[in-house]
Amino acid sequence: MRFGCDIPYLAATDDVRRYVLGVEELGYHFVGYAGHLACTLDTAFPAPFFTFDEPWREAFTLGAWLSAVTTRIEINPAMVLLPLYPPVLAAKQAAEVANLSGGRLRLAASVGWNTRECETLGVDPRTRGARFEEQVTLLRRLWSERSVDHEGRFFTLAGAGISPRPAQPIPVWFGAGRVDGDGFPTDAAIDRAARLADGFKFIAPSFRDLDRVARVTAQLREAVAGHGRDPDAFGIETRIIAQMSTPEEWPALVERCRGLGATHVGFANRIAGGTVDEALATLAEFQRRTAELW
Repeated sequence: MRFGCDIPYLAATDDVRRYVLGVEELGYHFVGYAGHLACTLDTAFPAPFFTFDEPWREAFTLGAWLSAVTTRIEINPAMVLLPLYPPVLAAKQAAEVANLSGGRLRLAASVGWNTRECETLGVDPRTRGARFEEQVTLLRRLWSERSVDHEGRFFTLAGAGISPRPAQPIPVWFGAGRVDGDGFPTDAAIDRAARLADGFKFIAPSFRDLDRVARVTAQLREAVAGHGRDPDAFGIETRIIAQMSTPEEWPALVERCRGLGATHVGFANRIAGGTVDEALATLAEFQRRTAELW
């Protein structure tokens, strides 16, 4: 398994730099982070710890910066809200991050929860799912083909391409589930991931019911096989919430994640609070207590 953590909502650039360098030095395999473009004063935030004034980062910009600041760790924007981006722009930005980082990008994407954000960007939120599926197909074509002709429901391309293209395929993982609910994907989201994604990243609230995580993981792999794809090649990232677990529980929780078929374990510390030093101390303790399982 591969182990990672989140970037907390840090406003100061020096804090972000010190944090990610500390995470890399501890030996974590990947670092994940949220991405948003806008919110509105009437946005219905899904949890009381989110506010209009959070330091919402743009996923690709932060990814490019991380590619320069770090040297080894995998960069995992999670989630890129693809419906908010023109597909050629998203393909270009992802390719740049992948190439600049030496192939360290694992793109995690979703349709997003903020319908007002969609409207602010000129996107009808009712079309998010269909738009998302068309975009993922286009991203992979733009990354692999010199020029692309496409006539779709939302996008039209005629002899369009990007250069340079990624030096190697960019993994595209999906995520889904209500942040203010149980955190689990719908059957439609499971089928979408099984058809189109390279893996599935559970969102943090799912940690509250690992039995259901196991059932959904089995459902995902069964659906992948049903679409004629290799379920053993389909990645699964489970989550362990920092503030809902204790250090004594961590080894058993990691073993549980391994047993349900996880390929990645994300330590969900994005809203755990504390200073950079305190966050790194918690990550060091998690690594120390679970090191034999890495």
